[in-house]
Amino acid sequence: MFDEHLPPLLGESADPVAAGWHLRELAQASVNHASALTDEVASKAELLGKSDPAILGGLLRVIHTGLLHSFKESDQEAGESVKTQSLTTIEASIAEDTPNRHLLLHLLAMARNEASLSSLIDLLQSRPPQKWSDAAQTISPLMQHDDWSVQWVYPKLLDCMEHASLASPVLDLANYLFRENRTSEHPAHDRLPMLNVLLGEVGGRLSKFEENPRSFGDDVETVHAMLSEAVALAVSLCDTVGLIGDASSIAKLNQVVELKHRRVQCEAAGALARLDDDLGKKRLLELAKDPAARIRAIHYADELNFGDSVEDEYRTDAATAEAEMALWLSQPQQMGVPPTSLEMIESRRLLWPSFRDPVDVFLVRFEYNFGDRTYSNVGITGPVTFAMSADVANLSMDDIVSIYAGWHADHPEIFTVNSDAFNEVQTRVMGTLQQHLDRQGYESNKPELLGFFLDEQAGVFTAVRDAIQCVVVTDGLETIDQPIAGRLRPLSPGDLFNLYKGRKMLRTFNPTSQADDDLLADDRPSGDDSVKES
Repeated sequence: MFDEHLPPLLGESADPVAAGWHLRELAQASVNHASALTDEVASKAELLGKSDPAILGGLLRVIHTGLLHSFKESDQEAGESVKTQSLTTIEASIAEDTPNRHLLLHLLAMARNEASLSSLIDLLQSRPPQKWSDAAQTISPLMQHDDWSVQWVYPKLLDCMEHASLASPVLDLANYLFRENRTSEHPAHDRLPMLNVLLGEVGGRLSKFEENPRSFGDDVETVHAMLSEAVALAVSLCDTVGLIGDASSIAKLNQVVELKHRRVQCEAAGALARLDDDLGKKRLLELAKDPAARIRAIHYADELNFGDSVEDEYRTDAATAEAEMALWLSQPQQMGVPPTSLEMIESRRLLWPSFRDPVDVFLVRFEYNFGDRTYSNVGITGPVTFAMSADVANLSMDDIVSIYAGWHADHPEIFTVNSDAFNEVQTRVMGTLQQHLDRQGYESNKPELLGFFLDEQAGVFTAVRDAIQCVVVTDGLETIDQPIAGRLRPLSPGDLFNLYKGRKMLRTFNPTSQADDDLLADDRPSGDDSVKES
């Protein structure tokens, strides 16, 4: 079935340049046949060990995506779609550092039958994922379904904690099962002495890092990876010992709660409070004042029945919006640290893309002070928490809301085509739009994108107007431009199309304001200058 596209991907003679095309063709050919593809790849186990790891990583992604699509509502069908033997054969035949290897383990967890979970644990023990984030993804299906027996996994899974990448995810799953009453006793309760020792060790490592970040390595990537793993483990350990609830953990928690890292500090305080320790309760109330820790600190205070001690000002909509923004910015994949300052500057209740009912939308200005330089922007919370890389702070409040609405919109009939991919019809449409901009006084118009908004089309260009370089979008009736000259983080053509479609959607979903009417009136040409859609 896959004779045309699979052989060119395997073995020493595989061409990395052509691999991308073959992988795309294979993905299309395997639609509704992912199980058969898995079996066929497994049958070529000898070639797998001689294949390019990068190509194998792409092949594993094709298998993973295909099998996920084959999963049905029926759990039996999901289990049958995953061929445990084939997956374990493939996994054993590839190198440990093969990209996406953890996706094979994730599929075993998705099957959620005794055989697949037994194979999963054996592989986790013998060939664990190298990153804790990959390990977390691997066993995440066990938190999303309750149709598997805890006895199939615990206590055997706890033996995998000897691997650094697995320690945190294994504890997180155990904590989840205990919270959900899937087990009457915490799965790790009889390993508490070891957990206390481990908590002390990871707390010591983080303390050393705070004194000297180079103790984790000399390059940013290594330091970031080791810090993320240590923080994840510290958080999981604090949660675990807090749930187990033995006073023998208090001494180690008292050490960890003094660390500077807000998330670790908050988890340690929560665990102490769960153990009815006054220091933990006091520290949680202090952390409620800190936007980066506020949401979790208040959650623990409420859960542990002293939430009425939290000051009212930290429960307001503005305080919550600032906290959500700070928490998002603190994530490793974003800025990695909380901002120096935040302020909620705008709130509105709007009908929003993808929401049936009106939602509260908040704009939050944030700033990072790096001593000799600063970084600031305006982000959004409410329907989504996000901050653009482009600087939107100079836009009006209406346009900041609009650009985020346009960015957040997701619809198969809303998309863009890059200028280097225009077909003949799209080229003609852009030519007509370019003539429209010429008549409006824009010069040096260069096509960038053609945007499709349901049954409407708009062209995005870079241009010059009044000697100022800008990006401009027009559909022949409405034209929007923004200067890019002299801006450190100017709006991209894609950003401007987001602004255009966001304005349109918010005008459609919400009562039209006089400002919108004025905008359209000012922008409408005096003659018959509209662009015919095609």
